[in-house]
Amino acid sequence: MFKIKYLFLATFIILITSPNVFAQKYVQISTEKQQESKSIIIYEFFWYGCPHCYNLEPTMERIEADLDKDTKIVKLPVALRDSWIPHAKLYYALQQMGKIDEVHNLIFEEIHLEDNRLNTEQQMVDFLGKHGIDTNKFIEKYNSFGTEARIKKASNLAKKYQINSVPTIIVNGKYLTSGSYVSSYDELYSVINLLIERERNDL
Repeated sequence: MFKIKYLFLATFIILITSPNVFAQKYVQISTEKQQESKSIIIYEFFWYGCPHCYNLEPTMERIEADLDKDTKIVKLPVALRDSWIPHAKLYYALQQMGKIDEVHNLIFEEIHLEDNRLNTEQQMVDFLGKHGIDTNKFIEKYNSFGTEARIKKASNLAKKYQINSVPTIIVNGKYLTSGSYVSSYDELYSVINLLIERERNDL
């Protein structure tokens, strides 16, 4: 009896110490890939007010810089709370203006380094005006149906993938990971690239 228990325990230990070192670094949430694009899509759910999202951004930039043509990152400023809606509107207004790449990192820095939370439309206008953004056009886009529709789409995706915190990364609609699953941003970089390669091999 003792030998049987010992054998069972030894087998269990072998199973949980699998050579796949990334086995616990992500969760498979679906067997079906996203239907938005034929490309491999990395969804980055974030909120400008989140310090972890701010700290993650250099890693996401590093990942994006190394991507092949068959893969792209889609940033999703999800509003998990009503108080997050202004920042989602800020992102999508600037995206429609073709200006988001110019000020995306500046927004993070303004909030987390300058302690200007950019919670109101006027605070945003004052900030963007200093960086040469057409504030009249921004106000128009900020309050537009297009912005509202984009926020709704991001919220629907968040519900689909059961996003309840940020930052969260979804790889091609099938795998979920985040900073809470790994020990470092370098490890997160490796995990995301592993999942990209897995999806590429399945295409």
